[in-house]
Amino acid sequence: MRTERREHVAISGIRGHALADLGLLAVAGAAVAVLFGWADDWLVDSLLVDHPAARWAVAGGAVLAVLVRRPLPATAVLVAAGLAAADPLTGAAWAIVAYSAGLRPMSVPRRVALLGASVALPAAVTAAATLGERAAIVQYRINALVVTAVVCGVLPALVGIVVGQRERLLAALRDRNASLRRAHRATEERSRLLERSRIAREMHDLLGHRLSLIALHAGGLELASRSAGGELLSTSVLVHSTARQAMHELRGVLGVLGADDPAARSDPWTEATGTRADVADLVAGSRTAGIAVGLDWTGEDLDHADPAVRRAVHRVVREALTNVHKHAASAPVAVAVRRTGRDVRIEVRNGRGGHPTDDMPGNALGLVGLRERVRLLGGTLHAAPTVDGGFTVAATIPLTAHAEPGGPDPLEEPATETPAQGTWTRAVTAVTMALGVVGVVALQYLALAFVPYPGDDTRAEMVEYGTSYADFVDRFGLSSPRAEATARGHEPDRPAGARCDYHFSTDRSTATTAVVHRYCFVDDELVEIEELAVARPAE
Repeated sequence: MRTERREHVAISGIRGHALADLGLLAVAGAAVAVLFGWADDWLVDSLLVDHPAARWAVAGGAVLAVLVRRPLPATAVLVAAGLAAADPLTGAAWAIVAYSAGLRPMSVPRRVALLGASVALPAAVTAAATLGERAAIVQYRINALVVTAVVCGVLPALVGIVVGQRERLLAALRDRNASLRRAHRATEERSRLLERSRIAREMHDLLGHRLSLIALHAGGLELASRSAGGELLSTSVLVHSTARQAMHELRGVLGVLGADDPAARSDPWTEATGTRADVADLVAGSRTAGIAVGLDWTGEDLDHADPAVRRAVHRVVREALTNVHKHAASAPVAVAVRRTGRDVRIEVRNGRGGHPTDDMPGNALGLVGLRERVRLLGGTLHAAPTVDGGFTVAATIPLTAHAEPGGPDPLEEPATETPAQGTWTRAVTAVTMALGVVGVVALQYLALAFVPYPGDDTRAEMVEYGTSYADFVDRFGLSSPRAEATARGHEPDRPAGARCDYHFSTDRSTATTAVVHRYCFVDDELVEIEELAVARPAE
């Protein structure tokens, strides 16, 4: 069943690619028809194939090259390049396959070899097909090939290489960021667990001692009430057993939280921890170490506050001052503690101009642990650089501690792309590709329009009556079937027994009128030159 599903997905992908390629080719064909349709006359001398059936065969080969460019990129590039030499109007197909080949990862020698071969192959085809042609036509075909190769081959390939390198770089950066994100998350989780272990140790020191006293006094009450008996004895036994059960449950909870983790051992807690005197001692210790620290305490002392709150205040101030010692040893520091009726706010701000102590490493895990401790108490902690180049650590802790877990994770994995977003992305990519193809065709048209063309007016002025047919063909080339077809029905009668050649006059042709020169030979000598103006059919 899974194999069938994979095959179905693969077939659907191939069908989707084929439809997308056909749509891209339709856009390219429309652009070629619009831009080159009326100017096809002056492209005649750039074609190595002039028969309609041959041109259709070339167009079919170009379509096939686009369709097979994914499984056979190198073959598709060479085939499209060779066909573009035969008919420059298939240059859009060359651009598509060259861009796709550039997107693929490829070694530099192989990429250079493929690019060189894609340019050398059409040059060889053109050289072989122009043997014996007059110099002006050969020069024009070479110029047209160079323009087509640069616009439709080299430029799309270079753009594809740049885009492919960028996409691969972005993919590598995304993978690296994902790995760093996972590693950072694991490190932060470890820091949170350590902080919870410290909190568990504090609970053990605080609650364990008091529960032990309750159990001890309950045991004494039980012994004292044995003589009285009755309800007093049963109540004392209940209190004693409940206290012992609470001690047992507390040990279980602390074991889960990791209170016995040696890495989580915290400093001894005292009744003065977190009070104004304790914070003043921390500030005084920093002054002794050479830090310019000022303390601003607003509101009542915290000596009667919840022990967990006082412990958090002590940890915030101590960690912030430790970071100052590490990273801004000579910066001025301001410690502000403000107690209100509902919470206590701590802010430690250091200014700019500190000299970091490089031999004291820091990884911000202390702040991560602080954030976890404050969060478990229902508060918030903010640590960030200031606009003046300093750093600030600010915490708000409710006086009535309550846990409020949750909140957004700054390291949360980015959301995956939804189906609607994927459809939109594919649509934008398709439109971008279509616009790129139209741009290539337009650029090719503009470039070919500036290629010097051997005008027929110059040919008509240079040729003399009496010129032999062989000399005429040697100098100016064979008759153009397309020009002959254009003049048919619009020309005067030929001289008796004459053989006539037809050539377009691009210098005098306009968007509405095609000018054809007719050269008639009798007994192998030029006897007549006619200029025919033929109106182009309205589109």
